[in-house]
Amino acid sequence: MKIHLIATVALALNFFALSAQAQAPRAAHDHFNRGHSLYEKGDYDGAIANFTKAIEISSSLDDRSRAGDWKSKSAFSDATANFDKVKVLDPLAAIAYANRGLARYQLSDYEGAIADCNRAIVINPRLADAYNNRGIARYAQKDYDRALIDFDRAISIDPRNPESYNNRGNTHLEKKDVDRAIADFDRAIAINSRLIVVYYNRGLARRKKGDAEGALKDLNKALAIDSRFAPAHYGRGIVLCDKNELDRAVNEFSRAIELDPRMAVAYGNRGLALLRQGKDTEAERDFERAATLDSGLKMEMEQRIEQVKKWRQTNR
Repeated sequence: MKIHLIATVALALNFFALSAQAQAPRAAHDHFNRGHSLYEKGDYDGAIANFTKAIEISSSLDDRSRAGDWKSKSAFSDATANFDKVKVLDPLAAIAYANRGLARYQLSDYEGAIADCNRAIVINPRLADAYNNRGIARYAQKDYDRALIDFDRAISIDPRNPESYNNRGNTHLEKKDVDRAIADFDRAIAINSRLIVVYYNRGLARRKKGDAEGALKDLNKALAIDSRFAPAHYGRGIVLCDKNELDRAVNEFSRAIELDPRMAVAYGNRGLALLRQGKDTEAERDFERAATLDSGLKMEMEQRIEQVKKWRQTNR
């Protein structure tokens, strides 16, 4: 059972400002903006449909493709259709591809996300966020080495983008390079001191180094920015468990659950804290709820439960 939320919280999802130099028709801009709005509302399918339309309007097929029936080809209906035949008319297409890739990522279509980012990069090799978003998808696939290459490239193009430092820091954490991770989180905070997820991530990184007080300081900073940021309450619960402050830990996990009732790891870790307190019935309810929300936690949760039971026997 993961004790942090790197995959769901840490990766900043960055949309792009529409280029002032873009010359696409007004209709393409309208679809692009509608796609952005739908993405923000969590309607990723609707976002994909509108970004697809923006791409279609902003591009054309060359003479070889134009000889056929345009509508029957559905040239932009998926991530692989006829891209080698596309003649880009406007830079908006690159941005729309990168944003469509982000929406595909949200639907766990990581291959589709990578394909769209590849297309964005072909059109505009200097679009830093296309590398950043491709890195996010590769991170989700646990392809950490190639994710690092993408984040490095994004940072080389735009060294003032805190999200890329944040995401690279998370990747260093997965590779167990905690010092490099913290250095990247420091850089992100130096650029944007209000980026709440970075304090959360740096707090968990400091916990890995055994710096409980430093971890709590970062998590407290995250909550000072937004007291309703559920992951920071969850993170404080984890650190308080390390300090054996179980009542406070249970309260933090409960607050995280109140703010985000679908946070499976908060139920699981609250259950472990309750189990350490001898509250087996309450703990079992939490374990059942965690497994219902995320069946992938079951095996690791069983291992952690056994560890706590052995701990209880040793500490009777």
